Amino acid sequence: MGDALRPGDDKFSRVLKESLKTWASYLATENKQHLLPRQAINMRPLVSQTPPFLGDGIASSDETTSFACEEKESTQEKGSLVVNGRSIWRTSDGICDLQPKVLPKKLLLAVGSRLHVELSEDFLSDYPGVQGLSGYDKGNYLSVLYFAWAYIISTRWVELLGRSADHECNMGYTLDRMDGPLPQSGNQPMVEIDIGDDPCEEEVLWWRAILCSNDGWDATAKYNGNDLLGNKSEAPLSGAALNYLSRFCVHHRLCAQCSVALAGVLYIPFLRGRTVSLPLLRQASRLEPTQCVGGSPVSIPDLLFERNELLPKYMTLSPNTWVIECNLVNAWLNPAFAIIDSISHRKNELAAFLANRIPLLGTLWLGEILTDLAKTILRDIQAGMTALDLSGSAWATTTQTFMTCNMGTSNGESIRRDDECRLLFITACEGRDRPPIRPWKPFGDTQLCDTDLTNTNLGNGYWRIAVQFRISRKIILRPLTKQRIPLSPTSHILTALNDYNYDFSSQSLSEVATRGIFEWLRLTGYPRCEKSLYQHSWIDLEGTDEEEEPDDAESDAEKYWSHPKKTHVESWLDGIE
Repeated sequence: MGDALRPGDDKFSRVLKESLKTWASYLATENKQHLLPRQAINMRPLVSQTPPFLGDGIASSDETTSFACEEKESTQEKGSLVVNGRSIWRTSDGICDLQPKVLPKKLLLAVGSRLHVELSEDFLSDYPGVQGLSGYDKGNYLSVLYFAWAYIISTRWVELLGRSADHECNMGYTLDRMDGPLPQSGNQPMVEIDIGDDPCEEEVLWWRAILCSNDGWDATAKYNGNDLLGNKSEAPLSGAALNYLSRFCVHHRLCAQCSVALAGVLYIPFLRGRTVSLPLLRQASRLEPTQCVGGSPVSIPDLLFERNELLPKYMTLSPNTWVIECNLVNAWLNPAFAIIDSISHRKNELAAFLANRIPLLGTLWLGEILTDLAKTILRDIQAGMTALDLSGSAWATTTQTFMTCNMGTSNGESIRRDDECRLLFITACEGRDRPPIRPWKPFGDTQLCDTDLTNTNLGNGYWRIAVQFRISRKIILRPLTKQRIPLSPTSHILTALNDYNYDFSSQSLSEVATRGIFEWLRLTGYPRCEKSLYQHSWIDLEGTDEEEEPDDAESDAEKYWSHPKKTHVESWLDGIE
């Protein structure tokens, strides 16, 4: 049976079954090879609203600038460097006159630890392939492409940060590693890689630097007296390195794998010096002439050129359905993780499942699976630990929280609690300067007389955001339409709850989500009419004994009751003549 916070059995069961049906449809059982959706490798839509890294292309490349940087210390490894900025949120034009909302935003600029990479025969050894893209991406070159993109992005980082008056940047080969014979590998097997026909000397040297040595090159920045790492000789710029990579991809007919490797490299700063397992190189035999896709062949050089043009936007990215009410989180997520747990050991199937959910984010999921970050991220989501990033969701044109969804309508007497949250945040009412960290919306309504709101006239609008890292860039964040592939027929999909070994009745996440959003919403206290909420075991505020309640029914203090942090004593005193 339901109560003040728990959903009724019928509602919980209905959402549970609908969730299982929805998530099971992304298994795509008619696709036995677990091919990825074509949209999942198209990275351009992902960064359509993303500002370029350090304002590349906004200011002149010859203009010297400075960034408000901050060093972050870490107890586990060397610290990192972040650049301080801000995002400015405004409501759409309308009848309200609310002031802009300014939120601090930190962008990771540099890390102080190296990434360790090992090759494994077991990890993602068989590349899954892409629907509608035949004749390309035979074999598995993800590790080679990963090393190439790591160099290109690092070089681009040096080129962009080199405009700063506060940083001394350096990019180059390490002198003591580039002369003489190849380093000995001990008992480890040697792999010969075909880099294409008639490579120039500089091209051969570049491939040797990124593939044949642990310390073949370095990209470093000097800030606040921190020393550079090692001595270096001149290395090719990002444009030249991209040409070498383009020749390699054309030679081996690599298209989708190039996007996946790039996505994996974007997560390097967040790996914090950990070891990443990449699939061992598996070279394919030479292929026949290019097969056409949709009437025309894929132009790999054009694809690489586009990736290069958008590279500063990819570098900015920091690596659901939020219309679900907070007390139904488990009913929605339990089926999802029942399926994920059952396929987590089959990386290809997991990749297709996650990419099918929202193809726009498919490339990011592929990068996370490639670097094995997906396991950590999914574990955190399953435990209810979601990191809210309003700017990041706006840049990636995704909805990360109910806070950026459309406003509803009010009858003039009450307001939906999710709309109440939106107005409290945009007006910074009663110290609510930051959005709630829980992405799931509260259920129910509040009488307007029981709210903290001073402005309920926002209307059915949307947000506008201007992101400032010294250089401004304005973005319009309108209500988003999710891009999804058509659902698979469910007649051939196991959609019975007993097909999975999972505790579908658990409501622990719902409890955490409900308590979290109501703590934010009722920061200043609960209306007396919500006594059944604040005395519920999911919330159970201190000091809620019946004997402590005031007897005077006319007292304004009775309107807000039982909050451990703050009460409206001031408003009660103001009412006394």
